[in-house]
Amino acid sequence: MRKGLVAAALLAVWIVSGCFEKEQAVPIIDEAMDVISQHGVNVKNRGKLDAFIDQTEGTQRVVHYTIEGDPVFHELKHIGDRIELRYDNRWDREGNQQVTTRMCSELKLVETDTYLSYTLTGCDGERSEVDILRMEYELRPKVTFDMELRFGVNQRKEINTKERTVVKDLQNGGTAAIRDFEFTDKESQSIYKALVLADYQEDKSLTTVCNKKPHESFDLTVKLANESYHYAWSECDKSEDGKRMTMLVDDIIGMVEEREEYKRLPAVQGYYE
Repeated sequence: MRKGLVAAALLAVWIVSGCFEKEQAVPIIDEAMDVISQHGVNVKNRGKLDAFIDQTEGTQRVVHYTIEGDPVFHELKHIGDRIELRYDNRWDREGNQQVTTRMCSELKLVETDTYLSYTLTGCDGERSEVDILRMEYELRPKVTFDMELRFGVNQRKEINTKERTVVKDLQNGGTAAIRDFEFTDKESQSIYKALVLADYQEDKSLTTVCNKKPHESFDLTVKLANESYHYAWSECDKSEDGKRMTMLVDDIIGMVEEREEYKRLPAVQGYYE
């Protein structure tokens, strides 16, 4: 009887410890090195996949989170002229919890107006192509999409799609404006694509501090459906986020300045010292 109880106790300890070890075995997510995707909307370190495409050796891990918050891993490794894919979903509570490995020929990037994808091609097995990462950025009809951008010295310039206005700073104390301004559907789609690829929903490390005088600063508010996102920074912000956001607004400003109605506005009549 006692031996039976001891055996049962040891079995219980073994089961509990085994479960504990499984819980502890979840790989640590490397926020700096892993490509991390939250349902293809927020993607961190996407550029590392671009670097992997250009390399002929090395590894790269891509982490996808399920709706339930479980990590699923795609581990890529250059082996000769092939790429090994190790797929691991052991911590996906809704998945089949397996590790599979297959060899593929190439990782391809496809970028269109409405989506971007990284796809392995020439793979062994039933599926010759495997999507590693896919980002959708189609701006759906009837979804409210507005932006208010104030920029320049003392932020005297403005692009406001809700108020349908564009304001030009004449740099002599005065301004000139366009009324009833609208981006075309194609331009709006291009702006939304740029926002998604700049990870606009992620927290940004931006600063408005600038010792340069005069200097340009930026204040951007984006409204999409019922969500609102706000960013503020200066031209002195040379952080990765600062450079990405400046490139983003430079493209938007360029679209406006190419418009014929903008070119008809009065020329700048002064300058800042």
